[in-house]
Amino acid sequence: MTYQELIDLLISRNALIVHCSRPGKGDEGPDGRLFPDDLRDAIAVCESGNGDLSCSLVWPGHSKTFGSVGIMLKPRSIASITSAHPTDAGTSPDANGRRTGLGGPFSRKAVMDTFASLTDYNEWTVTDADTIGIFVNLEEHSLEVAKVVDLTEHPLYDPTMPPLAVLPQPITLEEVRAAFPDLPLYIFSGTKIVEIGVDATRLYR
Repeated sequence: MTYQELIDLLISRNALIVHCSRPGKGDEGPDGRLFPDDLRDAIAVCESGNGDLSCSLVWPGHSKTFGSVGIMLKPRSIASITSAHPTDAGTSPDANGRRTGLGGPFSRKAVMDTFASLTDYNEWTVTDADTIGIFVNLEEHSLEVAKVVDLTEHPLYDPTMPPLAVLPQPITLEEVRAAFPDLPLYIFSGTKIVEIGVDATRLYR
């Protein structure tokens, strides 16, 4: 499959390559890279090509992602897709910062196998790509990201517990827009990709 064939297929299927901010980051602790810094780091990784990201290929009717807010990536070549797997490949970074797992090399078969897998998460690893927008997954998830929570404010707080914890917490669309003011926000609505958060002043210019 050539690069143009891939892009044409993504367009025809309204498909997006998305890397999401995981809401379950309790293992990283309060000093971990949380939203929006984790996605800003991911943008920098893809911009530089130093390392790769675990991504989901999603399309209307199949929007399984590992989080509700993510960056949308446009590969710069077929070499940008370092592996592809029709289900969760279980990748983890190696000593060189590259993710390894069950995924195989990019190919026409790998792409079509991914589109044929309709019930499970898939996983592509991507590098050297442009960030073209922010995807908000309202079909599969509550709108949440990992945030630091002050447990001492809870009425049942036990002083023997750590005072801070990282937990999935609600986030608003306005907060997402404020974190990435230069990137458009998109959702799936029916069979379409729809931009959200259009300011009314744009309608009356």
